[in-house]
Amino acid sequence: MLEQPYMGTEKVSSTPRETASDRGPSGVGRNVSKVDARDKLTGRAIYGSDLDREGLLHGAVLRSTRPHARVLSVDTAGAEAIEGVHCAVGRTDLLGVFDDRVRHYGDVIAAVCADDEKTARRALQEIDYELEPLESIHDAREAVRGNGPDIHPNNPDLKQDGRHEFTVENPTYTSNIDDYHAYETGDVEAGFEAADFVLEREYTTPRVNHCNLDTHCCIADWEGETLTITETLASLGRNQDMLAEMFDLDPENVEIQMPPTLSSSFGGRSLPKLTLEPVAATLAKETGHPVKVWFDREEDFTAASTRHETHYEIKLGITENGEITALDFTVTADTGGYPNGVGHIVLTNSGDRPPELYQIPNYRYEGVSVFTNNVPGGEYRGIGSTQTVFALESHIDELIREAGLDPFDFRRKNFVRNPQARPGVTDTEEESGVIECLERATERFQEISVGETDDPARLYGRGFAAGVHTTGSGAIEEPDASDVELTIGTDGIVRATTASGDHGQGSDTVMAQIISQETGIPTTDINLRRFGTNEGLEDDLGSVASRSTYIIGGAVKNAAEKLAAELRALGATAFECDPADVALDGTSLSGPGGASAPIGDLLETTGTESITVAGRHESELNPPSHGVHFAEVSVDPATGGVELLSYVAVQDVGFAINPKMVEGQLEGALQHGIEFALYSEVILDDGMPQNANLADYPAVSPYDLPTNTVCEIVESNEESGPYGAKGIGTPAMAPIAPAVLNAVRDATGYRESTPPLDTEALFSHLEDAS
Repeated sequence: MLEQPYMGTEKVSSTPRETASDRGPSGVGRNVSKVDARDKLTGRAIYGSDLDREGLLHGAVLRSTRPHARVLSVDTAGAEAIEGVHCAVGRTDLLGVFDDRVRHYGDVIAAVCADDEKTARRALQEIDYELEPLESIHDAREAVRGNGPDIHPNNPDLKQDGRHEFTVENPTYTSNIDDYHAYETGDVEAGFEAADFVLEREYTTPRVNHCNLDTHCCIADWEGETLTITETLASLGRNQDMLAEMFDLDPENVEIQMPPTLSSSFGGRSLPKLTLEPVAATLAKETGHPVKVWFDREEDFTAASTRHETHYEIKLGITENGEITALDFTVTADTGGYPNGVGHIVLTNSGDRPPELYQIPNYRYEGVSVFTNNVPGGEYRGIGSTQTVFALESHIDELIREAGLDPFDFRRKNFVRNPQARPGVTDTEEESGVIECLERATERFQEISVGETDDPARLYGRGFAAGVHTTGSGAIEEPDASDVELTIGTDGIVRATTASGDHGQGSDTVMAQIISQETGIPTTDINLRRFGTNEGLEDDLGSVASRSTYIIGGAVKNAAEKLAAELRALGATAFECDPADVALDGTSLSGPGGASAPIGDLLETTGTESITVAGRHESELNPPSHGVHFAEVSVDPATGGVELLSYVAVQDVGFAINPKMVEGQLEGALQHGIEFALYSEVILDDGMPQNANLADYPAVSPYDLPTNTVCEIVESNEESGPYGAKGIGTPAMAPIAPAVLNAVRDATGYRESTPPLDTEALFSHLEDAS
């Protein structure tokens, strides 16, 4: 690694913002320390896998090593005979949607629970079963065209979240269709006729595992007909409905509780897993005991979910002066063995991203998500957008090279200025900050670029890419919304009950800063908790889709404004003055003439135990968040090895409530994006995993990150968000892989169209060119 200084974060406001008056060091716009930092640093944080219960039993799952088979028989007698085993059940006896067919490696055949996990896993070896192997299909492009088995031949009610009616317009798509989207604007064929340069290419993106430090774990417990699931799940309301439908229960009979500290997610904990919650719930119901199921690392690779492998066919036309005339964009996404609603999101985001980023007068989009006998696809940071932007920005980079155009001028000319003009995309209230991102990123990259070193044997290249992803879900059937409740008692502590799940991204700190901004109460005197599913507060989606600050933060701001008004009214009564003359001064209230008293004392004086207020925020918008990233690489032609020398990430975040945590989100995205570009892929051979462990799967460490890094914030002031804020965690992902691989292309002439980078292919290319 080069010994270059870490450059840190700078913040540039493109639009003056209106915020509340200064509330001291813990309000918005400040680098407040994370409220949970001490517990995590000292090891006091309690995660879901740390939890115990009286009478707790431990479950384990017997999993298929065949990608497709019919279960002919399961005999659990041998397992049940082992001392300490309480229950063993076959696949078709599980609660939920299980038939007699396994559809991917890692699918469930049977399950056991025992006094301890070791006994449960040993008992799995005593289960006798017989499988009838079935033909399997692993290429989504073949599966959708009928060139293999029908994976769900009886079209059972799989109780998929987000299922919707669709009509397939492509006559070659005949089977295994999970979802389908298609639309067209303008006259695409005329657009290509008007083009001076047209390029057609194909790109394929890899399956990537989340590699969360804590593997998936849940505890299931029944009380009568009510099921309680204790687990890190990001979307409590949505998951309550999904589990209730799966188990044929009323939603009120499903309670989801969060552990004290949430495990990291990156999208991996957004939805239930078909062989996790149903297994734990079945074993708990059979035994009358709470049951804990905790995946080992291989199960996290094969029975949880990965980023969708996605294939793109792109045809783009431009004029000789660099104007886009037409884009034909086709997407095929591999859903794997079972649907979970995420295929729909991949297709939606894949179709929406190009016109959110570029002015495209003639645009044709078709996307299909397909069942295969591969491990399931699911949510992963930048669902669909990460894959799409890689393909699109790689394609644009290649075309403008062939046309001899300047990449900066091309993007500046074609970028969308006003996102309200995007066809088929929910409006925002502000113009995008993408032009400023481009200008700032270019300027900063010129300042920090290392340039060629004294090693003449190495090859050096620079590349950049733009990216976009939206904030929140927008209006689907009704506005995206969240409820919040704030209570302050005689101890002066604010207790905030929200739907925000802090998976490490710092959302609890952001919520505390918003409350502090409005009330003056320091974040150290604000406690946050997540409400359960049956507490009367509403929020379907929780901490997904980069909506935490935008939607939940908006509700917190609304509640905090109400709490501030109540506190001023309390002070007005105590000091016999107008509420407007009451100052919110930390944990005290002050009135005219120097009168002051702690909030807790004033509550006791008035005989009030506490003040409780409710807040709510709704939005039909899902404003786009743009970014422009630059990368600088050196390549060793003797090995094909790539070293990332310098990186600049400039991101429009609307408003940075905590700039240092925004920097952390950018750096975290950089780690994920480098994995996607250069290293990581869940390798399947006819559905059989080849690297389902952290010894063989190349997760990136800090050593792989560039030390010469600049993260810069542009604040475009999104008026629909609290203080102008919009999403950052997911949008920051999109430009990284294409920026890095465009730099590799610049250095070597080699275009990687199927990441992660194939260093052997790169080496061969350099050998042939020498």
